[in-house]
Amino acid sequence: MRLLPNLTLPSTVAAAFVPSDRFFMRFVPLAPDLPALAQAELALEGLAPFPPAQLYWGCCVSPDRTSALVYAAHRRRFTAEETAAWDRADLAVPDLLALLGSAPTGPSLLVHAGETRLNGAAWTTGAPWPVAVHTRDCGAAPTEENRRQFATELAAKAKLPAAPAHFVAGTSRARREGDRLVFELLDAAGKVIAVTAVAHADQDELDVRDRTFLDKRRRDRRRGDFVWRLLLAGGAAAGLALLLDLGALTFTLVDRGLQLRITAQAPLIQKLETAHGLTSRIDELTHRRLRFFEMLAAINAPRPKSITFTRTGTNGRNALEIEASTGSTDDVGTYETALRALPVLEKVEIRDLRAREGVTTFALSVAFKADANTGNGGGH
Repeated sequence: MRLLPNLTLPSTVAAAFVPSDRFFMRFVPLAPDLPALAQAELALEGLAPFPPAQLYWGCCVSPDRTSALVYAAHRRRFTAEETAAWDRADLAVPDLLALLGSAPTGPSLLVHAGETRLNGAAWTTGAPWPVAVHTRDCGAAPTEENRRQFATELAAKAKLPAAPAHFVAGTSRARREGDRLVFELLDAAGKVIAVTAVAHADQDELDVRDRTFLDKRRRDRRRGDFVWRLLLAGGAAAGLALLLDLGALTFTLVDRGLQLRITAQAPLIQKLETAHGLTSRIDELTHRRLRFFEMLAAINAPRPKSITFTRTGTNGRNALEIEASTGSTDDVGTYETALRALPVLEKVEIRDLRAREGVTTFALSVAFKADANTGNGGGH
């Protein structure tokens, strides 16, 4: 998981470029699915007369991971002063690595002429990786004769006797571009004349320094990367916390401003609420609640003249409880039928019907519908 995006901006690498002529070099085949360094070490044990523990060695893996250039030199070939400078470098590699990635379109020899050395690589047609490399220390500035002889020897090693030789001059440098490690050869004007890019998975194999030293460097680097990621995570968390604090402060200020506006408008709101309450009450009293006399008038309209209300009262908002008497028992049923026909009534109930000495008494319960409108007197 990356905390930051994979930026591809180039950055300089402090590389110690070691004279290639000090090294024994061979191309060896690789199994692409196995670790390259272990295979190179196994091949080196069969090629070198000394065990790997007595050598400064490394390898550069081809882009398709099917072969690698293995280079090794006995440690006595380097002085203490030379190796002391390696400790301050990011890596130490042979100075011909920049030539390996510059595959031409046809058979060709590419020779880098340094101040006292010649480094060269040879390609066949369509090959992405050299078929041979050659290096020599001339002891002084290479002469034309040195160049011709070097080209002949390189062509013989590559079995390309007719391949043209191209001589270049420049200085080597290393840089990182995203996860890739790039070796370049620059001319006097700073133009790139040869370049080799190495994938991140194959960069640890390049370095010729002591493997114990390199393992410690890698552990330190991983520890540093871990600490750096922790710092990034801490910085991100601190930034998020600061952002949340700023957001909370903003919301607090906004809420405070709203509260001040609400407080300032409280008297007006109170007046509006009071006016609204009064309006609702008037509307309820005027239109929604059936009044006693209107309800009484509504049920009085169909009442036969023989029936007399002896007691009346309300039951809730929309109901009446009435006690009545009559000299004609038949008029009670006639009155009940007339009440049930009224559209404003929801319920009509006659109960406690009693007859005594020619007088019939009964109790009447009526309930008006919630949306009933009795008008004024029920239309009678």
